[in-house]
Amino acid sequence: MDGVVAIVAMAVFVGVWWWLVKQMRKSGRGFLVRHLLGCLGGWMAGLLVGGAAVSLGIIEAKPKEAVQSAQTAKPSIKYTIVKDEYREGRPRKVEVMLTRRLTDAELADVAKTIRNESDAKAEKTFIGFRIEGQTYSSYWANVSFDPDYQSTVIGLSASDYQALTAMDLSGYTEQVGSWLRDGALGHVMVLYKKDGNYFIDSVFASGGRNTESYAAKSTPEGGIRLETPDNKFGEYYILKQDGTLEGWGENGKYMALPPFRA
Repeated sequence: MDGVVAIVAMAVFVGVWWWLVKQMRKSGRGFLVRHLLGCLGGWMAGLLVGGAAVSLGIIEAKPKEAVQSAQTAKPSIKYTIVKDEYREGRPRKVEVMLTRRLTDAELADVAKTIRNESDAKAEKTFIGFRIEGQTYSSYWANVSFDPDYQSTVIGLSASDYQALTAMDLSGYTEQVGSWLRDGALGHVMVLYKKDGNYFIDSVFASGGRNTESYAAKSTPEGGIRLETPDNKFGEYYILKQDGTLEGWGENGKYMALPPFRA
């Protein structure tokens, strides 16, 4: 039906244009003036036909939201390109900071947008993604175009992160603190006391749980040092007064986790 209305509007446009040109020729108007005024009159007549069709319900006007959606094809995901390196004949390397974890489909959309919006004519593109506030140093996800798209999520996926952040910890009646480890094999660490002893549960998004007991002693700074009774690997935790949990080993501090729950 839209096509029929368009044809009618075009016919009215041409008809009115030609009729006005003939009328103004009789009055002695110049060639250019006749056709300019005739075109304007035909255009207005065509618009009237289209408006009448909309008002009568013959065709539907496109909603403003639909027009805006069609004009905004890019994914509405906030990100910042931190580094973008390319030299002719070599792969393009990009580092990106995200405000949140993405689904597989969102990650693909953002990666393709970043690749396509560059003027670099690289045959291969490698993109590393990090998340604002992540506590581990490696990328959350890697994407490569070599030349086909491939992705690897190294840290917590969006679904696992949601499951862990929604986890109910109210069952820990003597909880001392909790922390989120958001790297590979991410989980929630819960420190609690039971019968006067300290334990840490590592709780995974799948529902799995590992429990280890720890010997505790105070530090000169007012914190708590926690280590397993055998401590085969020389690793231990320091719980600071501000609630930060630090991991220490032979090579020094390897982890610092802010409190997960107040």
